[in-house]
Amino acid sequence: MSSLYSIEADNKLTAYVGMVAHFGGNAHLIALYEPKEIVENDRWLNPLGKISERLDEIFGGPGSFDKYLNEHLEEIRAAYETIKQL
Repeated sequence: MSSLYSIEADNKLTAYVGMVAHFGGNAHLIALYEPKEIVENDRWLNPLGKISERLDEIFGGPGSFDKYLNEHLEEIRAAYETIKQL
């Protein structure tokens, strides 16, 4: 079963972390649809559950996802609060 959600964030990286937090262990099933300019370059949908390396690529290299998370907690929390199912 597929569900659509929206999130409001200042930038795509904050939105990504918010959605990963929202979906937790199922984050590997996130597929991005909007905005259109990010879809092709930033996909990480992986039914096998291996997204850590892909997220580090998107965020800038090894360990970069965790670094971003730790440095932007307040922004991520604010974005997380805007998540709603469409």
